[in-house]
Amino acid sequence: MSKKGYLLDTHILVWYLQDKARLNREIAEDMDYFQYPYYASVVSLHEMIFLIQEKKIKNYDSIAAIVKTVQEKQIQFLGIKPRHIEVLEKLSTPLIGQKEHKDQFDRTIISQGIAEGLTVISADSKFPLYKDKGFRLLENK
Repeated sequence: MSKKGYLLDTHILVWYLQDKARLNREIAEDMDYFQYPYYASVVSLHEMIFLIQEKKIKNYDSIAAIVKTVQEKQIQFLGIKPRHIEVLEKLSTPLIGQKEHKDQFDRTIISQGIAEGLTVISADSKFPLYKDKGFRLLENK
């Protein structure tokens, strides 16, 4: 099933919630004015637990508070489905220097984007290394 819209990488979601200045102006404006459907992976919520515990997320002391704010901003949550895992199983593993990129949060979000036909918005320098068929990326520059 292909959807028209965007899937936010975890950092993009965090920046949108607490530091919009780090977002590309056009991306931030599109999100504010609901130009397209925007999605956040439940994987990002999982990752954000660690960011809260490490005090890297300000103004939020729980996932429940983040969920509430995200829903108020009309960003939809995307759960993990079997077809996402099937794409993940076949996903390429780019080399960064001598090491393979094995960040499962990143790789799951990329797989969800491919499986759902969503463009992933990210500022992660590793994402452009993925050349998988169907992977669409909008870099936050």
